[in-house]
Amino acid sequence: MSGTPERVKVGFTMDFRNVANRPWREYWEDCLWLMREAEALGFDYVMTQEHFFTADGYAPSVPIFLALLAERTRRVRIGSYIYILPLHHAALLAQETAVLDHLSEGRLDVTVGSGHRALEYRALGYSEKTRPSRMEEGLTVLKQAWTRSPLTFHGKYHHLDNLVIQPRPLQQPHPPLWVAATTPKAAARAGRFGTSLHGASFGAEFYNAYFGGLAEAGVSRDEVRISNPMSITVTDEDPAVVWARNKSLYFDRWDFYRKIRTEMGDPDLAYTEEPQPEAYRDFELIGDPDLVLESLRRMFAASPLTDLVHSGPAGGIDLRGEAYASLRLFAEKVLPEVQSWPAIRPWPGAESAG
Repeated sequence: MSGTPERVKVGFTMDFRNVANRPWREYWEDCLWLMREAEALGFDYVMTQEHFFTADGYAPSVPIFLALLAERTRRVRIGSYIYILPLHHAALLAQETAVLDHLSEGRLDVTVGSGHRALEYRALGYSEKTRPSRMEEGLTVLKQAWTRSPLTFHGKYHHLDNLVIQPRPLQQPHPPLWVAATTPKAAARAGRFGTSLHGASFGAEFYNAYFGGLAEAGVSRDEVRISNPMSITVTDEDPAVVWARNKSLYFDRWDFYRKIRTEMGDPDLAYTEEPQPEAYRDFELIGDPDLVLESLRRMFAASPLTDLVHSGPAGGIDLRGEAYASLRLFAEKVLPEVQSWPAIRPWPGAESAG
């Protein structure tokens, strides 16, 4: 558990989607450069994402990118957003993240989730219908593997006898653990395991499910953190001009998630027919610093958030040009106020059980 900070913390993530088919190393260097700049600009943490077997190379290697970030940054915390836990052997993941924890000198946070893409499960020989049970068991093994050596565990998917796991994590008892969730059921699971929550949903049902899980686990709210991501472009240009210039890239970003969630059988992004680019306009917060701050104030007033995750530029936007200019303006005009907000505020949607 990571413990609630006194103030809101702000993270930055990128999907590393090489939609322009640039030389891979050149493109990755630009992504890592922008993440290093996020540290210089005052962000609290940076995170790398994970998907497998995509045409545009959507973030295919969390540990390699985190190892590079551990070497290239000094202050900022680093982390996953997310490891798709059921697609990893949980004990191996515990060992891998312990190494990263040492390499980063204790700056690592670990976020895991069950994923949304059936293709990834099928390619690795798993049924996507086993996601919930694999996630539950994986969380149990991950936490035990960080804290017990030798480890003996016998479940449905893991059969371990006297397994020695070295090194132990530098942070004790283990790196701060987050679970990503988009549904109340997944949020409740995060609570039952006593982890912090990287949410991708809003509303009383979602948050109360999480608080109910925390109560079941005997974990208080002040021991955890809660985030939500936001796709933000801070600009002095007319938002309509920015949208028109990049709307095909924004469409590709959001329609990817609609397609994979529909295929998996999860709730999609609220569209039953093939959407047009304009359908995703409200998913992108584009505007000057005042507009962005007002939108974020409303979001935090309506949610029990301790953290904001800046989702970074859509794949294909010039990273050292337009993306950096937006990030710098966010850091200069928006970030200081957001980081001054208290992390815990009264939340009108809370139920007494939470």
